[in-house]
Amino acid sequence: MARQTQGRCPDCGAPVLVTLTRGRPAEIPPHACGARYCEYERCRVKALMDEMVQFPTGEWYCPPHGLLLAARDLVSLYRVEGDADWTAICEIIAELLPELVAKVEARERSRVSSRS
Repeated sequence: MARQTQGRCPDCGAPVLVTLTRGRPAEIPPHACGARYCEYERCRVKALMDEMVQFPTGEWYCPPHGLLLAARDLVSLYRVEGDADWTAICEIIAELLPELVAKVEARERSRVSSRS
């Protein structure tokens, strides 16, 4: 017989109603979870949304992979045959890179302070 109890989401830490059934893993119903997984292939990073970066197309990435993808996009837009798409390049630089750089730097600061 299943019973419900108050618990916490293992991903975001939010209080949720958990269903416990003997012999089965606890079930957490869908909720407005604030955690996201990096969508870069084979990346296992999971963090809260304010620690991740959402691209304009909707995908979520950890800051290092987001920075890598933004750099790849810039290089491919610059190397296109004919004239580079400076509008797209400027959009990436102005709208995406500042947040990415800030989150990468914050992540590095937290790693350095945790080692001290």
